[in-house]
Amino acid sequence: MFNPDTIMLILTIMALLYILVFGLILDQPVIYMFIALFIHSILLFSIRYFWKGQSFDNAITHSFDLLTIIVVIIFVIYKVNKDTTNE
Repeated sequence: MFNPDTIMLILTIMALLYILVFGLILDQPVIYMFIALFIHSILLFSIRYFWKGQSFDNAITHSFDLLTIIVVIIFVIYKVNKDTTNE
């Protein structure tokens, strides 16, 4: 029905539209854009590794952006620390 490259293209277009609409037009917090990119990277990795049969290393390097991962991890640590100090 659909090939993996078409699905990856559709996911990328949807992620870019989300970033444009929610990030730039509706002026939502920037962290939501990084979380959307992180989820997008996870979906791309899954398609590349499980569906296309690429090696694990190749799928990781072509799917994830180091900056996005660092920002999401820092945000999660910040939220966890903020929640534990409020209790």
